[in-house]
Amino acid sequence: MALKAEYSVVGGLALATMVFAIHQNATPTQADIQALPAGTPDVDAAERRATWISAGAVSLVSLLAKDPTMFVIGSGMTIAMALWTRHSNYTESVGGRFLSGPQSSAAGTGTAAGAPEMTQTEPYEMFAAGSDFDR
Repeated sequence: MALKAEYSVVGGLALATMVFAIHQNATPTQADIQALPAGTPDVDAAERRATWISAGAVSLVSLLAKDPTMFVIGSGMTIAMALWTRHSNYTESVGGRFLSGPQSSAAGTGTAAGAPEMTQTEPYEMFAAGSDFDR
């Protein structure tokens, strides 16, 4: 017993919006993912978690509504968001090239990129002595 066509499409779009919201809240922003080293394992774990949550939500809502159109639209959005996040994670931000094979397995490790340089900073005091806020 499927919904009427107009309700089915609106429900599917609402489900797609829910999938988008799940991915936006469970993963870093796309700009942050692209700024990280390619193949960051934490982004992979967050993307998989968001994809599983989205798949479960799409299945549950479409089974409750007994509507295959909602399932198709929600599943399509789940796949699109997973691919978008994976593409952002495995694209090298410097050259814009996609890593594959042995490059993707070595990406994000200590051998692929050196550790960031440590910089020395001066100590900071909120209110310097002799200022108007001295007590």
